[in-house]
Amino acid sequence: MEQASSSVTAELLQQEAPYPSTSDVDWSQLPADLLVHIFGMLDIPDIFSSGVVCRAWCASFLEARRLGICSGNPGPCLVFSSGDRDPTVATLYSLTTGKEYYVTMPDPPFRSRYIVGSSHGWLITADERSNLLLVNPATQAQIAMPPPETIANVKIHCNADGAPDGYDLLTMDMSSRDVDTEAETEFHSWEEGRFYFYGRVVLSADPSSGNCTVMILHLLDNHLSFARVGGTHWTWIDVDEQCWDYHDVLYNDDDRLFYAVRGNGDVHAIDTNGPSPMLRVLLDTKNTVVDCTRYIVRLEYGDLLEVCRDCKYVNDDRRTEELIVYKVDLVEKELVKQKDFVHL
Repeated sequence: MEQASSSVTAELLQQEAPYPSTSDVDWSQLPADLLVHIFGMLDIPDIFSSGVVCRAWCASFLEARRLGICSGNPGPCLVFSSGDRDPTVATLYSLTTGKEYYVTMPDPPFRSRYIVGSSHGWLITADERSNLLLVNPATQAQIAMPPPETIANVKIHCNADGAPDGYDLLTMDMSSRDVDTEAETEFHSWEEGRFYFYGRVVLSADPSSGNCTVMILHLLDNHLSFARVGGTHWTWIDVDEQCWDYHDVLYNDDDRLFYAVRGNGDVHAIDTNGPSPMLRVLLDTKNTVVDCTRYIVRLEYGDLLEVCRDCKYVNDDRRTEELIVYKVDLVEKELVKQKDFVHL
């Protein structure tokens, strides 16, 4: 009986139309619009690998970059300027494949930029005049944010001959919401400014979406300012006298709010969706001591954490001595020290 069954099965298989071997398929003949659609869903390393398969794929790869539809999820990559490459070329090292990819960036030269961070597949950079530039390495799209001199406490500095030569950083008086005229002014060159203006930069969305807000944490006194992509100036968050000494900020896509932590542990929720920013104090610790660097973290299920980093100096080298994690209890309005991280 088993032999009969096997014979019937073999006969049925022989009657089926054979599937073509993949070696017989000419993948270069895939429709261009289909390739562009596929490239829009690939991670950056896969996009670059696909772009060198053949001329047809390369053309579709370039078209996907031109249209700016490449994936906003680039996968983990290290980005740097290699000394053996042109200053305009960025090297992307994929941590998943171990391969290097080379991308020619738009001006100014990539090597001259200060890389602040990355978000949504975009690099957050600052040029030698301290202008903030968002650049997408996959599409080569670049977006210039408002100039630094539109930040409330930043002014253009002129030398004795009246020629602009850098920036003046001013101290803000939180009681009057204006410049403190009695405080000294700090001067910084065009290039130095970028190390003071962009201590943290957070994007609310993909900058190409048309609805992206950029929040910066800047000196002096760790203020927050924001601007929308396509805007002309930075708006200072000054709605409360405690709007200073911020250590970290994040964006929550669920409620479209920014959450910021101050040096004393206070937590503020900031709404930038209306004509004017609004602020809500979620946690007022009543603490007047700032004895660590604080970070704010949002867990996948919505809870907020504060991470306190205690440091010490060893031969002028700042080293982390201890990390303490607290849960932000918004019901009891307190910080709860965490000892067990299994249930976080």
